[in-house]
Amino acid sequence: MKIRLFNNQEEIGKRLYYCTFVYASILSFLLASNYVPMIPSKMVHRLIYLAIVALFVKIYALDYCNLKEIIGKSMVLILAIISWRLSRNTDILLYVSFILGARNVNFREIIKLFFVTIGILLLGTIIISQANLVKDAVYMRKDFHRHSLGIGYPTDTGAYAFYLLLAYYYLFFKNLTWRSYAIVAFLDVVLYEVTQARNSCVLILLTIPIIWVAQLASNGNVISRGIASFYWMIAPLAAYSTLLLAWLYNPSRIFNILDRILSGRLGLSHKALAKYGISFFGQHVHENGWGGVKGLKNFYKLNFSYFYIDSSYMRLVIIYGLILGVLIVICMTAIAYRSTLNREYALAAIIMLIGLHCIVEQHLLDLSYNPFLFALLAVVPMLTINKKIDKSGGNHDSK
Repeated sequence: MKIRLFNNQEEIGKRLYYCTFVYASILSFLLASNYVPMIPSKMVHRLIYLAIVALFVKIYALDYCNLKEIIGKSMVLILAIISWRLSRNTDILLYVSFILGARNVNFREIIKLFFVTIGILLLGTIIISQANLVKDAVYMRKDFHRHSLGIGYPTDTGAYAFYLLLAYYYLFFKNLTWRSYAIVAFLDVVLYEVTQARNSCVLILLTIPIIWVAQLASNGNVISRGIASFYWMIAPLAAYSTLLLAWLYNPSRIFNILDRILSGRLGLSHKALAKYGISFFGQHVHENGWGGVKGLKNFYKLNFSYFYIDSSYMRLVIIYGLILGVLIVICMTAIAYRSTLNREYALAAIIMLIGLHCIVEQHLLDLSYNPFLFALLAVVPMLTINKKIDKSGGNHDSK
């Protein structure tokens, strides 16, 4: 038995979701930028609760769900609420609500809204920061000036560029050419010269061969399909490997080399495991980072003790809880695997790249960075027409 409250509720639900997404993305962006000293963060967090309420309305009043679906979603939301209360972080509840509320919503429209909204906000913030209207925090690394360009920290700016590039790839997947990739490589060099966000810049370069192979695979190239058919495995393998290496970490030569390659993330992850351990439902972790105007002041303190869990996978199992962490990784794997089964490969490639990025960066569940996990329940239109599927009468509107 399915529950329907009134006519046209699905269309109303879609509109509510799109508006809520833009609203919450703007608020999340403000929290990630250096606008916070001018706009109190407590007020922004309170406004975010309105978005969560709106998503609950869509899930329970506007979505056309049967009792089994409602019970399943409620159990996941209860886990998210528990994690939110224990970790004291609204990100997990907001993000899980968006995943569960994406039913019947067009995924391509979500990515369009993300690309336009965050793209405009990021570009505007960069311009404003150079006009000294918002703080362009400058950090030093071996006499190199690293600019945050109005965002909390230079690596966060690099992460915004990375996720916006993934949105660009998804929206223009069919029309990407060598010129597109050449422009990406050029802009990546510029980004590195300004921010020296090494991890994101390396991964931006890595997007070029990975997306190119996905393009060829979607167009029927046999060799590329053989390669791209393994993309879906990367996220769970990366999650497991990150946790295992952090647990096994010791000050040996091999681990020290690996830790330097990962910009110190491995040692910090091991320290976090030793200090807090893995939680099942979430826990509050006190972190001391360099992001934001307050963090910039800490950066130049000689006695400041830096401690921040940068790896998204480690944040999942330590801060948000092992149960939700496993569910999030399963979500990533399911999206990529379904893309592979449909011989689309675009989403599989994007989830693979996000999976690699999560080893060293913390933005997996940040709304203003990553909307791609909403594809789990959203309607995902086919990006390319597969001739073999055509002949067998396949459905190109598959989710």
